[in-house]
Amino acid sequence: MLKKYFLIFLFFISVICLKAQNNLTDLDYKVFRFGFLLGTNMMDLKINHSESVQDGKIYYADISDLTPGFTIGLITDLRLHRYLNLRFTPSLLLGNRILNYSTLDPLTGILTPDKKVNIFSLPVELPLMIRYSAERWGNYKPYIQTGFGTYFDLGRDELKDVTLNISDFYITMGAGCDLYFKYFKLSPELRFNLGLTNVLSPKAQTAGTAVNLKYTNAISSLKSRIIVLSFNIE
Repeated sequence: MLKKYFLIFLFFISVICLKAQNNLTDLDYKVFRFGFLLGTNMMDLKINHSESVQDGKIYYADISDLTPGFTIGLITDLRLHRYLNLRFTPSLLLGNRILNYSTLDPLTGILTPDKKVNIFSLPVELPLMIRYSAERWGNYKPYIQTGFGTYFDLGRDELKDVTLNISDFYITMGAGCDLYFKYFKLSPELRFNLGLTNVLSPKAQTAGTAVNLKYTNAISSLKSRIIVLSFNIE
């Protein structure tokens, strides 16, 4: 459904832009540019299991459904060259991950659904990127970009059965297209953040965690994966 609305949106934007000629011809020559972004995101996790036997069973987790979240941020752009820009886009992401647990009986080989663990995230991400743009054609200019960044999760909850670390480092890559209007530039952009560190937070056994400690112990590592679809306005 999200893909359908996005394609319809791009169609109408393209029709509007084709009617205009050479909007904002001096914008790309500015040394500094500022703007803001709005969009959505989908958060995923790459899961490695410990496959340890607990209570006579082996616990497995997966994320079957990606739920859309919300993204808002600021844009700072530094022109380095005709085709190169350095961009810093601090953003606030609101998202959710649902771990679906199942248990495997080693004796019978039967896999049984067990529990769902909801992990809410509110990360502030700080990406620094290099953008390479193609030659402008009319009011269109496609681009690709890559870089690295870090984030700090303000929504971390240690009371959950599975807790993620408060920070992570990641590489980011993406692509988009600048669409020039009379008074502003709109850039639909799709970007992928690939986490580099294990974000699984270990839990110590206490009276309050002993029962559900098996859900953390079932996993050896978690690495963050985030897809960000944003609309940048400058």
